[in-house]
Amino acid sequence: MRRFYFLITLLLIGVLALSACASGGSPTDSSGAAAPSDAAADTGADTASDTTSDAAATEPQTGGVLTAAISADPQGFDPHLTSAYSSFEVLENVFDTLVSIDENLNITPSLAESWEVSEDGLTWTFKLQEGITFHDGSDLTAEDVKFSYERILDPDVGSGASWRLANVESIEAVDDYTVAITLNAPYPGLLAKLAGYKGMAIVSSEAEDLERMPIGTGPFMFVEYVPGDHVTLMRNENYWETDAAGNALPYLDEVVFRPIPDETVKTTNLQTGEVDWVDSLPPQQVNSIADAGDVMVDVVTGGDYWYLGVNLNREPLGDPLVRQAINYAINKEDVAAAARWDTAVASDNPIPAESAWNSGYAPYEYNPERAKELLAEAGYADGFEVELMPSSQYEETVRAAQVVQAQLADVGVTATIRTLEWGTWLEEQGAGNFDIYVGGWIGNIDPDDYFYAQHHTGEIFNFTGYSNEALDVLLDEGRAEADPDVRKGIYDQVAQILIDDSPYVYMYIPATVNAWQPNVHGVQARPDSAIRFKNAWMSQ
Repeated sequence: MRRFYFLITLLLIGVLALSACASGGSPTDSSGAAAPSDAAADTGADTASDTTSDAAATEPQTGGVLTAAISADPQGFDPHLTSAYSSFEVLENVFDTLVSIDENLNITPSLAESWEVSEDGLTWTFKLQEGITFHDGSDLTAEDVKFSYERILDPDVGSGASWRLANVESIEAVDDYTVAITLNAPYPGLLAKLAGYKGMAIVSSEAEDLERMPIGTGPFMFVEYVPGDHVTLMRNENYWETDAAGNALPYLDEVVFRPIPDETVKTTNLQTGEVDWVDSLPPQQVNSIADAGDVMVDVVTGGDYWYLGVNLNREPLGDPLVRQAINYAINKEDVAAAARWDTAVASDNPIPAESAWNSGYAPYEYNPERAKELLAEAGYADGFEVELMPSSQYEETVRAAQVVQAQLADVGVTATIRTLEWGTWLEEQGAGNFDIYVGGWIGNIDPDDYFYAQHHTGEIFNFTGYSNEALDVLLDEGRAEADPDVRKGIYDQVAQILIDDSPYVYMYIPATVNAWQPNVHGVQARPDSAIRFKNAWMSQ
């Protein structure tokens, strides 16, 4: 087995920012400096990362069309409005953010070449790179950054990224290439939120219809979308970034994304050469496909978690004793194995055990008898009926739901499964039309990422309806605390409250698995689940 280190944030941005200014580097997302943990995460597969293969020494070739198979149709192209991972797989290559993170989860410059923080921690000033243009040829200026962030914050827009700017008081375009962000309280994780994902994309202040024509500054330009068939991106000839040797990026002429929900079909298309890259493999086949050596397979442990989201507005799910009973009734090892075979680790806690932010709190050993006791205490000794809502576009959610259904039956709870197409699943989740949905939360870096948007009262991603005044206070304190040890204590309390209250029933932490043809280079699976083809190239 090759073993990959889970890269975790050990230093806080707020601490690093006291040294005033950062410069240089290339794009990505995080909440601070990252370093390898002492513990390695077993990914369950021999893998071949192109960054360490002999192909890495080969001179990149320009040109070619890469066909990428993704698990679901994109659900919108406005980066400030969509919340679908299938959309961001595409948009990651169309837009840029002010700052970014690399594959090691280190914050790096992007559209901003440097930044500094005031002594009181309330004003962050960013210096933009000059000469960057949008895909329509217009110049990137500070006004575009101001427009983008104010648009995200505008309640009439309804952006799902607004929680990332919750502490922002104002955004000022100081001059054409300088932006000042003023906060109402110190916010050590600000850079992580600006870099985290392309929901924080910088768009043109002149943009008219991002849903129909997403125009960014990224390495590829949007060409067309044919629902159910493909999304085509073509090379941005005026992209601002170069490789280490000074060569223009990107190398590819086009990237064509094809939605293929069925993992077996997707894998067959990769093995027969109909597609060049896939965003997942059937979990039960990862080892055998990697061992066969016909395609390159890369597996890395990341910061994602998969869970059951419980609707607290529906009885008896509003009772914490019932939710705790569900936790005890589920054998999470079985769920993880059914969903992802050996490419996932069962967990009561959303933060991976390898992370310095993990609290170690994991009280729910599989105990059906304890589950029955709690149900009886809550007044449901005879059980109740409930509906589980997975999505057909993510087969692991269906497999997980089937195991949960069987295990709930063992404690007298009758669960039915309503499997929905991806777009409908998102709509039903957003409208609160569910008992329990099966979902995942991805791209987590800072501890705030694991908790705030999902559980703070009134936040846009708080689909369960959870509200806890004491937790809200802790979440707000955690955002503002610069001392790493104090901050760790705050998030330990947050984790315990949420695990005890169980608005989410945490199930497992998966590895990120990508695979590609041997003639594809410059790609890798990333711990933040970002899909980037900026450095990808294809040999003849």
